Parts: sequence; C-alpha cells; structure tokens
Amino acid sequence: MPALLNPITVHSPPRRALLWHLLPLVSCAVPLFARANAANKLEPLNVPIAVAEASSRPFVMRALDVIGAAARIEWQVQVLPWARALLMAERGEVLVFGVSRTRAREEILAFSEPIFNNHVWMVVRRDQGLDYRSLDDLKGRVLCVSRGASFGPDFEAARGRVFQIEPVDGALSARVRMLMAGRCDVMLTPHRSPRPWLVERRLREQSGYSAALAVLPTPMLVDPVHFAVSREHAWASVLPRLNLAMRQEAMAMQSLINSDL
Repeated sequence: MPALLNPITVHSPPRRALLWHLLPLVSCAVPLFARANAANKLEPLNVPIAVAEASSRPFVMRALDVIGAAARIEWQVQVLPWARALLMAERGEVLVFGVSRTRAREEILAFSEPIFNNHVWMVVRRDQGLDYRSLDDLKGRVLCVSRGASFGPDFEAARGRVFQIEPVDGALSARVRMLMAGRCDVMLTPHRSPRPWLVERRLREQSGYSAALAVLPTPMLVDPVHFAVSREHAWASVLPRLNLAMRQEAMAMQSLINSDL
C-alpha cells in the first residue's frame, strides 16, 4: 500500500494582518465614494457659458461635457467674439470659458482653478522668418491678435512701446488672412498643445494656408486659463462646484487635453 503523502497545512493570515493590507485600498476608495456621493447630491443647474468663436470647439464642447456631467450642470452655450464674451462675463450675464488672469481682470472677475495651460504660439509668413528670444525681438512689428485678448503683464507693458497690435474679430482664418495680406507681421494663436506641428495642422485645416506659414518652435508664453464671471454676480457661486468637478475628472481632462481635438 503506497505511503500517504504528508498533509499540507495552510495557515490563514491573521485577520488583523489582512485588515492592515486592505486598509490602503479602503482609504483610497472612501474619498472617491465621498466625492461621487457629494456630486450626486448637487442640485442640477442650467448655466449660460460663453465660448470664443475662434476656439477649437470640438475640444471645448467635450471639455464642457466632462466637467458639466461631474458638476451636474447643463450648459447653455453661446459662441461669441472674444471681446463680447468677456464683456458679458463682466456684467454677470454668462460664465466664460478659457480666460487668463490679469490684474485688471481680477478686479472685476472671479476665477476658477485652471482648466489647462494655453501655449501662445507665434505664426509668421514662411518667407519672413523671425528669430525670437524675447519680446524685444518683436520691436517695430505689428501683431494680429483676437480683439480683447491679453497675454500677461510683460506683453501689456510692451504693447505700443515695443510692438503694435492689430485687433481682429472672428475666427482663426480672419487673422491668417490679415497675416497673408501683410496687415501684420506676426499672428498670435493660443492653443493648449505644446506641439507646434499640431498648431500647423490646425492652420491647414482652418485656413488652407499652412504651406505659406511657419509656427515658431517656442511659444511666446504658457498661460493657465480658467472659467470666469463677475465677482459681484450670483453665478460666481458656481465656481467651487466647477473646481470640484475638475479635480474629480482630472484624468479624463488630461486625456482630452493631450488629444488631437
């Protein structure tokens, strides 16, 4: 008769040790559940939001969908010239998407946490290159920018002293036409991407002039942008809800920011 194999004893880990290993998982799950539960308790809101007509609307609309779903907000979207969108936000008529902070704006507007970083790209005609290292390299040049746009205190200090501004209403294609017609030497176009080739592709898709244009390899500046609305208006109370939603959907937002939309 064959010998019986020695029985194998399986020792279960002590309950206390098992709980110790599960504790990190539980501690991570609790805040996520709490945030989701808090979001579910929010009252649904209909909120008017202004979007610049020169913006990349597929990206903006998707970003609004992600943030709005987390914040339980139904957006009433208005696509407007940038200067008008800012004016309406200052009056408290709408929130506005994609505003950079300046000292002057902070006196009037309340801001959310940053949505993403905008890269302010410089575009020139390919036959008239520009070796850019600082704002002083723009001396004597005319810049085409969206009407109402602002790019920080250094830019504002150089406006009219180092370079001149040609404000332009309308979409990106309007600025491209002015650049090609010689009405300005440099066109500024903000985009969230740090990749200049993606900006060149957008120029090609929206204007058809890509072969005649060059995007300088380094952005003029990188500038965070926000939701904003009048400090004095009740819509400012929506901003903390948006901040919470953006934190909750940080991974989804980063994936969207990195996309080619």
